[in-house]
Amino acid sequence: MSLAVFRAELLKLRTTRTPWVVAAVADAGMVLTQVLTLVLPRTLRTIEALSGSDAGLHVGVQAPPDVTADVMSTLAAATDLGTPDAQRALLDLLGGGPGSGSSGVTALCMLLLGALAATTDFRTGGIVPTALAVPDRLRILAGKAGATATAALVVGAVLALVTAVGLVLAVTTTPGAALAIGPGEALAVWARGLAVMVLLSWLGLGIGTLVRGQVAAVVVVVALSLVEPMVQAAALVLTGGATTATSWLPITLGSLASAGQGAAQLFGATSDAGAGVGAAAALAGLLAWAAVLLVVAGAVFRRRDLA
Repeated sequence: MSLAVFRAELLKLRTTRTPWVVAAVADAGMVLTQVLTLVLPRTLRTIEALSGSDAGLHVGVQAPPDVTADVMSTLAAATDLGTPDAQRALLDLLGGGPGSGSSGVTALCMLLLGALAATTDFRTGGIVPTALAVPDRLRILAGKAGATATAALVVGAVLALVTAVGLVLAVTTTPGAALAIGPGEALAVWARGLAVMVLLSWLGLGIGTLVRGQVAAVVVVVALSLVEPMVQAAALVLTGGATTATSWLPITLGSLASAGQGAAQLFGATSDAGAGVGAAAALAGLLAWAAVLLVVAGAVFRRRDLA
């Protein structure tokens, strides 16, 4: 990748409105996740207080008091912002805060960032003069990959700042809570998140290069983001949580790597086989997905007519 090509591709991203919109959506999604994470424990305590003097919760049918107490105790433990696991989850750049379940927002934005970086030139016709100026199309693709990675890192840095503010607020506003993780752990969470964001943007870049049409690429990316969680949920239901084979799908790998957990912990798998899909293996798997897709995209890009 030549520096001139990289600068040209980075200029395209900076002067195009869509990447800025994608970045704003990612930042807004993270802010919402942090707010929900801070509000959820307080909401649970309020519900527990209101149900304590009653005969149990009334949601469709009356729940016995012992069941109500057990459910509320489990939820309170899962959302306790004073625990190391909850604080690490607050720093997760994919937005997987305790109880939030919103990791798809950042992942989708990164996929869209890569897809739009690839397809904008095809939509505007700018790919033709670019190819005339730089005949080696692999250099063009490498320049796009570098520019996309840079944009992903910038967005990730903003997300890291938001999560840091969220952690400070969680510790200072939660009774009895104290900082339970060290600087090294926080940096490790952010480093994994940044790596995942770059790899997801490269996945989107590969998809956009192969599809070429901007609308079609957006449809493919959104479909991937919607279908994969359904496949994951269906596999867990059908197997009773005894398999994590579907955890090798790309977006799921991103969640595993960013959260720093194995599939057995993240998805509740009951077999020992799932425990092998840890953060390092997930990051390597996602890197393999991105590398294969970019290699295929590069081969097709070199041979395809640009007109």
